Amino acid sequence: MICPVCCGEKRGVEIACPADCQYFVEGQRYQQDKVTRRRIKREGVRSYVRKAELYKKNPELFLRIELAIAASYRADTGIVNADVVKAFDLVSKTLTTEKSGLIYDHKSENPLANDLAERILASIREMNQAMRQGGDGGGGEGSGRRLLTDIVIRGVLDEFKSDVLFYMENDSSPTSYLKHLARYHPEKPKPGDRGGGIILPGS
Repeated sequence: MICPVCCGEKRGVEIACPADCQYFVEGQRYQQDKVTRRRIKREGVRSYVRKAELYKKNPELFLRIELAIAASYRADTGIVNADVVKAFDLVSKTLTTEKSGLIYDHKSENPLANDLAERILASIREMNQAMRQGGDGGGGEGSGRRLLTDIVIRGVLDEFKSDVLFYMENDSSPTSYLKHLARYHPEKPKPGDRGGGIILPGS
């Protein structure tokens, strides 16, 4: 039993809420709808539609990256939104290097960003490995080898980075985006779970 204040402030972050709790579900839907309306007002509906279409075709890739970020935050290392942005920059540099034929994971002087970049890269590589072994990675419609082309991966990474920057510009809390993700993943889904994504509110 918890009070309404703790439910509102700590659900899914400090409190391991069950995913089927009606208060948890309703609270998450309300928060996501509010953020979505703010983004559409600022960026226009076309930006939202583009992201929704990308998510629909690649739910497992989005989910794996969300889980990697949430896990990094739950490790209680002191990571903040700016570290997440740096991590995505490192991942992009590493993927660019790989495309040239050289396997090299780029690092920075920021150990928190380095750790998160490793988690994100591991998520992407695990999906590639599953596809090589004949699986589709649980990607649903639009999955298969097309799922992890360079264009798709970079599109997904760009959307994540855009999300973080939006939170940084519109919320003074240095961990606003991280808490946002942690609340959507209070419990780690099983491999291949196609649910749990946060791109499409109410879907």
